[in-house]
Amino acid sequence: MRYMLIMNPGSRSGKGQRLWRIWESGLTRTNIDFTCVSTDGMGRAMELARSADFDVVVAVGGDGTINEILDGVIQSGNPNLQMGVLYSGTSPDFCKFHGIPIEPDQAVNALLSGRNRKVDVARITYHDERGRQITAHYGCSCNIGMGASVARFANKWRRYLGDSLGTGAGVIYTLAKNARVDIDLNIDGNICCLPGVNNLTIAKNPYIASGLKLALDISADDGKLCVFAMHGQGRMGVIRLLPKFYSGSVTGAKGMFLQECRSVTVTSKESTEIEFDGDPRGYLPVSIEILPQALTLIGGSNE
Repeated sequence: MRYMLIMNPGSRSGKGQRLWRIWESGLTRTNIDFTCVSTDGMGRAMELARSADFDVVVAVGGDGTINEILDGVIQSGNPNLQMGVLYSGTSPDFCKFHGIPIEPDQAVNALLSGRNRKVDVARITYHDERGRQITAHYGCSCNIGMGASVARFANKWRRYLGDSLGTGAGVIYTLAKNARVDIDLNIDGNICCLPGVNNLTIAKNPYIASGLKLALDISADDGKLCVFAMHGQGRMGVIRLLPKFYSGSVTGAKGMFLQECRSVTVTSKESTEIEFDGDPRGYLPVSIEILPQALTLIGGSNE
């Protein structure tokens, strides 16, 4: 097996570089064939993964690096190309869902364990700020409404406030704007309208970010997405619901919208920003479909 490790040197303020000594020592002891490459800007990890002539591409970084490499592996069109993770970010939602250890020595052992599993990936088509159509892939969740503002605030302030506090502060900051949007959904061919949406989540992973989660009946390889919407809530309503996002019980709160599907299209008459896997990306309209067991992931649990 030949491994290509793609490192984001800036993940978690350089934590990845500090952990590299531990990872490199563990990899060297096993005498495996590996190459490590550092990224030099957004999108570079995806390009490297898409053109990788290796057996395994390993994301060495946080959620942004994981997303780029997942996207690149899928876009490579190589069914034999596998993906692994050595995590150095702030909110290990992908690793938590897939049972990938984040403790350095355990992470190396898991990477070299030989365990692999085919897992689902979401394909998303959205529009950038110039209106150009973009197709990409994600493994956690897409958020429409509050999500992009919260992600932008949290990405800037988490290094000073910490993971959970930074995200919580982002929620409070976004609430001050009290922006709600009317959204039209086409879910597996069934059309509905949700007025006054605070946030819409299209999830392949119940862990949203920084301790926020949803109680969803979903697994890594079940071929389905979950659509969850909080709508019609004022500032105080969202604040009252916020603790339920930390317990996951918000999905059972009165007035919430929850539905399973294989594909969904989201439109609105208003310009509405989206984020997925922790970073603001673009704008509606957006179409999302599940790609069942499209990615071979190594080092996770097989449960």
